[in-house]
Amino acid sequence: MEDWLTEWVNTVEKSVTEAIVQTAESIEVWTDEIVEQLDQQLEETVIWSQERSDEVYQQLREVFPLDELSQEIDRTLDDWLEGLEFLLFDEDSGDWDIQDSERNSDPFVHITYVHPSKSTHPACINCQHYHGHMYGDTLLVCGMHPYGWEGEDCPDWEGPVRGED
Repeated sequence: MEDWLTEWVNTVEKSVTEAIVQTAESIEVWTDEIVEQLDQQLEETVIWSQERSDEVYQQLREVFPLDELSQEIDRTLDDWLEGLEFLLFDEDSGDWDIQDSERNSDPFVHITYVHPSKSTHPACINCQHYHGHMYGDTLLVCGMHPYGWEGEDCPDWEGPVRGED
């Protein structure tokens, strides 16, 4: 009597396993088809969006001559900024800070640069390690001496010989 029961359990187990495998294969095929359709629809949407964007850009260029307008804005700003060059020049050190203003040109980040001078951090004048940026109310002078070196001769100073630029 045990043989027919074992045989029946094996048959049921085999049938259930085959059904599960067949179901898994069907789900995989169905999923692949869905992904393929979604991929195709997404690609069509991207192409449609790019075409609409190009059309809008062309219409805007006809209404607003963007190239001419941006060039005129650049010229106006350049003329206006020429009168403000004195703000970038530190009379005590004789340095122009144009490199730092270009490096920190992010309009959303306000960083104040403090030049070393004869009265403030004289040991740092022309040192390549000088950082000089204000973070809140704190000035970071350099990595070796965050608050600056007391005195005129810093042991970590590196840069051109003083007096030669």
